Amino acid sequence: MTTMQICHAPQPGGPDALRFLAVPRPEPGPGQVLIRVGAVGVNRLDAMQRAGNYPLPPGVNPVLGVEVGGEVVATGPEVHGIAVGMRVAALLEGGGYAEFACADHRHVAPVPQDWDDIRAAAVIETFCTAHETLFELSRLAPGERVLIHAGGSAVGSTAIRMAQAVGAEIATTTGREDKADRLRAMGVPHVLNYRQGDFAAALREIWPEGLDVVEDFVGPANLARHIDLLRWRGRIALVGLLSQGMAEFDVAKVLTRMIQLRGFTLRPHSAAEKAAVVARFRQRWLPELAAGRIAPDIHAVLPFGDAVQAHRILEAADNFGKIILRM
Repeated sequence: MTTMQICHAPQPGGPDALRFLAVPRPEPGPGQVLIRVGAVGVNRLDAMQRAGNYPLPPGVNPVLGVEVGGEVVATGPEVHGIAVGMRVAALLEGGGYAEFACADHRHVAPVPQDWDDIRAAAVIETFCTAHETLFELSRLAPGERVLIHAGGSAVGSTAIRMAQAVGAEIATTTGREDKADRLRAMGVPHVLNYRQGDFAAALREIWPEGLDVVEDFVGPANLARHIDLLRWRGRIALVGLLSQGMAEFDVAKVLTRMIQLRGFTLRPHSAAEKAAVVARFRQRWLPELAAGRIAPDIHAVLPFGDAVQAHRILEAADNFGKIILRM
């Protein structure tokens, strides 16, 4: 029996709850490919799952990790368009913190042969999330005004680059001046440090007429202020819950301004829905990535054995962009 190393959290807890274990290497089933994982992206939902705060959809792999970069080494029956030897980025149901991982072939994107696995692992979950929330849910258009919270996060920085690519007007928030400097260097005109003042008051001065779209990673703590800031037919995409609890807001403003609030997380999507998400990523952003017109922000690349340290960095919010574990 061929075995492999995985990293998992047998009991909920902090970063130190992570453990390494030898398990049998998986075999691809119908419609699946087996990937030799070269690198895995570390995401907020990994930390939430490790801590016991992210209920898994039924039947998914309980091992952490939802995006990898690597090489296809085997295929099951009924696989089309993906072949052994291809270098790929893959979106997973789970199981990415491992030396090998199985993926639905429809959730796999071939990447340029000159890409390394680190770059491949840094793009697919982040770019899919940013694209779906900005463009499929919020329908961000050129010239519209968008507030993107958590500008130094992996999804936040990617959303900024996408919004720049389509010519939107952008404001972003961060709680650290070192990140604020990085965001200004990216060309963001309105960078607001929420620890140094009321971001909503600042935005009213910048855009007295209001804004069109909010990319919200915070949730309840800011919802009422977001609704106050939005103009006619404004849209909120709720991508995360960095704050907990209930929210109180003026429902009349939602009604009379025809404001839309939509939540988004990739993991509960059906296999067919995820296939459509990945197809949109491949069509819209993979050519831009291959041409170098857009790129992921990578904060750190750590050995797989340093998964605990990767989670500590993430939980301390010390990262600007993606944290990657390499095999």
